[in-house]
Amino acid sequence: MPASLPVELNRGRLHAIEAPVEFTSDGSFYVDLSNHGEGVHVHLHLDDALSRVARLGESNVFVAGDTTSRIDIVVDDRPSTAVSGRLKVSTGYGAETTNVDVTIEPLEEETQQVAVDESLSKPKPREPQQSAVSKGLAALPGPDALPFVVFVLLAVVIAAGAVYFVGASSPAVLVGVGVVIGGAVAALVYSIR
Repeated sequence: MPASLPVELNRGRLHAIEAPVEFTSDGSFYVDLSNHGEGVHVHLHLDDALSRVARLGESNVFVAGDTTSRIDIVVDDRPSTAVSGRLKVSTGYGAETTNVDVTIEPLEEETQQVAVDESLSKPKPREPQQSAVSKGLAALPGPDALPFVVFVLLAVVIAAGAVYFVGASSPAVLVGVGVVIGGAVAALVYSIR
């Protein structure tokens, strides 16, 4: 939020001006004209030094009684070094005048530093590559599935025995054996997932 330069008007007597002797800002600011009496015309003027870096939003303003008016002073060009000059405030068509020494400071560049931990400069250790055998073993069902696997193997052995004893010439036996072996393979694949 821009800084505020307070100026009190008509406090104690008509056309009286009370303002700080000095004012410093690091950019645009505004003048708060607080009127404590009758309405008054106020004239603001920046000297040549301030006019090089700043401009008035309004130079002549009427401030109604018991109100406050805000006048913007916009700093267009950030100075690389401090610029000092005078802001003249006058009322009563120049009958009362006050000067405020204004300094516009250069904007300090904020240096943003990021803390870097030394561990960031070291590469992360690679995880060891798994061989195809270890990947295959990891895919096998765990010990909880052992009764299921035994049951599937037993069904395949019984089906193979039926083919051996009954003979492979019977189409009903071949279809039955195919269904049992297909179911066993499907069950094994499902249990591995």
